Amino acid sequence: MDKAYDFKVLMDNLKAQGIEVAEEVVKAITIAAISWLDESATLSPTPYDDMLKVLYPVIKEKLLALEDKINPNG
Repeated sequence: MDKAYDFKVLMDNLKAQGIEVAEEVVKAITIAAISWLDESATLSPTPYDDMLKVLYPVIKEKLLALEDKINPNG
């Protein structure tokens, strides 16, 4: 691997295991997971996960930008 957090490497590893993942699927999973984390933090009685909620939009934006590079030709 040449650079950290290279989604293409992750997709190639999954493909080698017989799992074909399209960019749209990865984006849908990211959006659903961030939403789930946000909702769970709201429902959780601990204050620590509430502090993380401010990071979720930033994480989502960064992940979606990286995921745009999974299939640059399509």
